[in-house]
Amino acid sequence: MKKFKKMLAGLLGAAMVLTSFGTPAWADTTTLKKTPATIDDSYDGKASLTIHKYEYNGMSQGESTGENDATPEGATPLKGAEFTVYKVEDAAYLSSYYTKDEKNRPTVNDYLTKDTSDQSKYVIKSDSVKKTIGAKETNAEGIAKFDNLNFGLYVVMETKHPDSVTVPEKPFLVSIPMTTADGSNWLYDVNVFPKNKTSYGNIELLKVGKNDTPLSGVTFKLEKKVNGTWSDVTKLEEYKDKNKTFDLNTNSDGKISVSDLTNGTYRFVESNRGDENVGYIMNGKAEYQFKIDNGVAKNIDNTAIPNGQIKVINEKPDLTKEVQDRTTGDWKHDSDYNVGDFVPYKITINVPSNITELKKFTVTDTPVNLNDIINNQDSTSAVTLTCNGDPVSGEAYTIASGTGDNANGFVITFSPTEMGKYAGKDIIVNYKAKLLADAVTTTDGNPNTATLEYSNKILPATDSDVDNPSTDKIEDKTVVYTFNLKIHKKSSDDMDLSGVKFDLYKEVKSTVVGAKKGNEFANTGLDAERYWINVAKNLTTDEDGLVNHSGLSNGNYCLVETHTKDGYNLLKAPISVKLNIKYTTEFKQETKTEGGVTTIVKNEIKTQKYDKSDSTGVFENGTVTETVINRKGFTLPKTGDIGTAMFLIIGIGGMLAAVYIMLRGRKRA
Repeated sequence: MKKFKKMLAGLLGAAMVLTSFGTPAWADTTTLKKTPATIDDSYDGKASLTIHKYEYNGMSQGESTGENDATPEGATPLKGAEFTVYKVEDAAYLSSYYTKDEKNRPTVNDYLTKDTSDQSKYVIKSDSVKKTIGAKETNAEGIAKFDNLNFGLYVVMETKHPDSVTVPEKPFLVSIPMTTADGSNWLYDVNVFPKNKTSYGNIELLKVGKNDTPLSGVTFKLEKKVNGTWSDVTKLEEYKDKNKTFDLNTNSDGKISVSDLTNGTYRFVESNRGDENVGYIMNGKAEYQFKIDNGVAKNIDNTAIPNGQIKVINEKPDLTKEVQDRTTGDWKHDSDYNVGDFVPYKITINVPSNITELKKFTVTDTPVNLNDIINNQDSTSAVTLTCNGDPVSGEAYTIASGTGDNANGFVITFSPTEMGKYAGKDIIVNYKAKLLADAVTTTDGNPNTATLEYSNKILPATDSDVDNPSTDKIEDKTVVYTFNLKIHKKSSDDMDLSGVKFDLYKEVKSTVVGAKKGNEFANTGLDAERYWINVAKNLTTDEDGLVNHSGLSNGNYCLVETHTKDGYNLLKAPISVKLNIKYTTEFKQETKTEGGVTTIVKNEIKTQKYDKSDSTGVFENGTVTETVINRKGFTLPKTGDIGTAMFLIIGIGGMLAAVYIMLRGRKRA
């Protein structure tokens, strides 16, 4: 044994690491040196191998000595690298190993073979193993230590490495023991410094809404697939700087930037849309996957991600309610109509692209002093739904009358799973509502409100609220005005005349149902070349000489007196009345939350006002008052009255005078 020790001392010298695949330490091969010392047998079975694992992409720092050398500048400890150590030769083999010529000396290849499942990897030959020492991972300091080793030759393999490693260390040989660099002493606790080439990748997420508007304050989860399971990256040591903080909320530019990601497959998943993004649909089911491959961000199919940026578009539906202007035919938010008119309305629904994922999508129409017509009646059309001019499939929705306080309205309940063909398109709802007799004539007007209620979250199947997510609402309002005509009948001496009757006519287009030329309305005196309809008959003044007719739109009217008070003459011609009331509706936009549901109000009536413009009569808050004056007629005397006797006496006297003059003239002749 003493002879072996002396020979081994001379052969080993400073030899520490014997490699055939590459440089496991900071240096290349070592030089044999003569060591006069004798190996101490008491360390056999007590020696150790300490592996120091660092991230280092710099230049070689010189030879490794086997001692606990200083860490090269720029190198950082690498946690999670696994090394497996095998004893392949006993101490007695070392002497023959070192006596061979270097070219003929066995290498690490003699103990390994290719992995059949992965040709880039190696496995130890079973017949080469004298003893399996086992596997250990480097700790936070990048250290894995193998204790209680016997003297001999060992194969060290990096069997697992963190994802940041792009080029793992190749297998290498190491002898236990070895000498110090100067050959003066033996090292029984050997230190090796295999290095790894590492790389990290960056990714940017851009969150936008409609029209590419950046959305700030949106929160995402960043997860990595580890052993087939998605794990939150915030709980993994995935950053080069282990003290780096995560910020997975979009900034004012709608961006999230993540740097220093290791190799692997990742996904962004939206977890909170942010309070400032009311109306947008949070999609917690969608996965935005990508991978980091040797520091480069790629799509899952290995194609490049343009500019290293993933663009995520948030969906937001919309609803617009409009009423057709009575005179121009334009669609607006206010107009004026007559009581009894069937007022045309239109609701435009912008369907989100992810409609089939929603659980609720409902439109409610709520009229005031109007009655929505949802079935064919009163010569009007029912509610119709079209998309690009074609009828919407009946499988996509149901429509029903409203209930309770909204009995005059309707509800359209859409079936999101049947709406795939309408995703990202507009659905147009057309219908009419009858303006009722109790419609108000003041500036309050008669509003009609449409409300869209929809799911504001798309949740994964594992979420407890997947079938009942929270909702948002979008509301839009229109208003219809109608006016009041008041007739005040007075005598020329300012007496109120009761019991006077009028018919009211309105000038209309020839296409209006019931329109006739003026001469077709007998004994009215209406302009024969214009078209008219009879709006009201027998409007009769009360004891104060007043009569009202409400529910009139702007336009030209004629009052035709059909019966007057005794002793007064009927008006010889119609009285022209013009209603041309200018109304101004100022709308406001607001957001309100009630019962946990947030409503985006697109058009809420803020202020309303009227202006008489060039209307006739006296105007006040929706009412035009027209004063009509009647004069007394001539009074004819009755038979037997003194007036009749006087006329008879005067007549007889005249006749007698005429006879006298005629007789006197004859005598002179």
